[in-house]
Amino acid sequence: MRHKDTKVFLHSHPERYPLKYDDGRISSQGQQVTGYGHDDTNNFWQIIPTKALPETGRGRIVRHEDVIQLLHVNTQTVLMTHDVASPTMPTNEEVTTWPKDDHSRYNDTLFHLKLVDGHAGSSWKTKSGHFKLVHASTKVALWTFPGQLPEWAFKQQEVNGNKGIGEKSTIWYPDEIISTEGLSFIFIIPDSPSLPSIAEGEIKTKFGELQLLMLQHNAGLTASHPYASGPFNWPFLLSGISFWTENEGQKQIYLIGNLISWWTCVIGVSIFVGILGADLLARRRGIIPIPDPVRNRLWNSTGFFLLVWAVHYFPFFLMGRQLFLHHYLPSHLASALIAGAVLSFVLSETINFPISLRGPSTKPKPTTYADVGLKGPVIVAAFIVTMFIVFVYLAPLTYGTPGLTGEQVNARRLLNTWTLHFAAKKTDLLA
Repeated sequence: MRHKDTKVFLHSHPERYPLKYDDGRISSQGQQVTGYGHDDTNNFWQIIPTKALPETGRGRIVRHEDVIQLLHVNTQTVLMTHDVASPTMPTNEEVTTWPKDDHSRYNDTLFHLKLVDGHAGSSWKTKSGHFKLVHASTKVALWTFPGQLPEWAFKQQEVNGNKGIGEKSTIWYPDEIISTEGLSFIFIIPDSPSLPSIAEGEIKTKFGELQLLMLQHNAGLTASHPYASGPFNWPFLLSGISFWTENEGQKQIYLIGNLISWWTCVIGVSIFVGILGADLLARRRGIIPIPDPVRNRLWNSTGFFLLVWAVHYFPFFLMGRQLFLHHYLPSHLASALIAGAVLSFVLSETINFPISLRGPSTKPKPTTYADVGLKGPVIVAAFIVTMFIVFVYLAPLTYGTPGLTGEQVNARRLLNTWTLHFAAKKTDLLA
């Protein structure tokens, strides 16, 4: 479960609150409950219903205004708050956990599930199921804020009980359902063996919410990264990504493409755009340089590949988030198809026809084949051999085996803009 504003997960771990805080206040020394920003098994909570389950034993859907317990899966303790001041805010309640088999504090482990904009019977859903957890006894809402706890809590965010249950900053949402045999996290297994019907309006609402969540997540990725790169760099392979290094054996993995194929694709896209521009200019002057069948193939088929390339590539210039080389891979595939079409156009002015089976109302036309002559296979074979040589040469760098010395790594640095790591020998580390 994640906090709507700060996006941290509801988290707990075996470590406990210190006996005494810096300001002299005493804690309960209970198990710490915090907000954590990364995926971790200590983020897993199981819903424990307080209403009787159906006789089938299959469970039921969790709904608005249900009273529930949250079981921390890894430590087998249940979420609890009580009238003890939180670590940094004396006005708010401390949130901790309690052993699930000790029922002496049962009432302190009960929370009302209040869905945002929910109504009687509303079911709890992931992503769009925004909710508040209001403590049954003390009427405080589960809350966190962007402030770090000290080293004893690994500088994670504080989670406490806020008396202002109407505040929007007390909203959370289930991020994911994780099920294993015999366990169901976040939701009780539904009783119905068939999937419930979903109204068309609800599907549109869910789709819109998911798109908004993805945009919000991407907009938040603004931190710097040593291997981030701009969209202009990608087609030319000006930089890659260092994924992994290992001193033992001097191995490393550097994500980079095959320079021959990538630059060929850039040339292919440039030539194709030039061909389209020249064709439009010539036709405005009454000249028809390209036969209509070939022109239709260029505009309709290869033009579609150009559209795919542009639609996926150019929006990245408007983004302020971290960007990496792998974001260009779908566009690179489209540019490879463009390069192949350009090569076919350069080698031959004829095309394969027909391109599909003739329908009952289609007028028959003679079958033709694109004649690329002997030069076509020769060019393709030479291109494949050249690409294979570069592939073999870069393979130790991109696949991490065999290991490379510093000199060998430098030799594979085909562009001086590539930033490569050097895995050190043990003797070097000792020195």
